[in-house]
Amino acid sequence: EIVRSLLMFARAAPMNVTDVDVNKIVHQCVKLVEHKLELANIVCEQSLAPDLPPVRGDGAQIEQLLLALVMNAIDAMPREGVLRLTTAAHRSDVVMTVEDNGSGIDPALLPRLFEPFTTTKEEGKGVGLGLAISQGIVERHNGTIAVASEVGRGTKFTITLPAEVLVEAKT
Repeated sequence: EIVRSLLMFARAAPMNVTDVDVNKIVHQCVKLVEHKLELANIVCEQSLAPDLPPVRGDGAQIEQLLLALVMNAIDAMPREGVLRLTTAAHRSDVVMTVEDNGSGIDPALLPRLFEPFTTTKEEGKGVGLGLAISQGIVERHNGTIAVASEVGRGTKFTITLPAEVLVEAKT
């Protein structure tokens, strides 16, 4: 009940809707995790579209979403690896990807991945709320989030958000 209440609170929090430069948010996220990347010997490759249109949304929430995905990717590559962050314009959408070449996700877990308390991390390393909250953020922005993963080869999250469309907070 407590978790349900927390998730409802997170979804009901007012959005500070502005024009969001997704590339700027990617750069901010990378700056926040630079030290963790160095410690884990992870190379961060960025391929950001130079002509990316803005997204109408809450920049802080989009940053929280990307940071959660980046931190998960770092955790999936504890000793070394490659983190790829991309942005692209596709029709009237902005598409972001967060991809790692880490441990991957068990296929049996994929259908439940965005449910609260579902985690791929060992006990004590995560509670399994990050992806549930991330999905809520994406939905509030009228977007979609998809995952593709292969055990031993890595994981790729694809987030699609509408560009330049007024966002109405969903309740």
